[in-house]
Amino acid sequence: MWNSEKIQEVVESNKIVIFAKGTKLMPMCGFSQHAIAIVGRLGKPFEVVNIFDDPSIRPALIEYSKWPTTPQVFVGGELLGGSDIVEEMMKDGELQKKVEAAFAG
Repeated sequence: MWNSEKIQEVVESNKIVIFAKGTKLMPMCGFSQHAIAIVGRLGKPFEVVNIFDDPSIRPALIEYSKWPTTPQVFVGGELLGGSDIVEEMMKDGELQKKVEAAFAG
């Protein structure tokens, strides 16, 4: 059973984590696929939590992040947003800065 404390534990124990529909190798929606591809291009290790693995993940995630949609990309414990936001951050170099800072600490 997932709750906001378990979400927080996953977020804090991974420098990069994506809560997505599907897995790294088998995303189940275009937005999740896009977010995974963008983060994958950074060349750093990251985790993907499939929200379909347990029906309690999504409501716990929404309660934790106060963000209603997936995917949700967290870097260094901070929610950055979904695929559209991380794409913009990638274009302007902000995503790389956040990732470098997360792995420097």
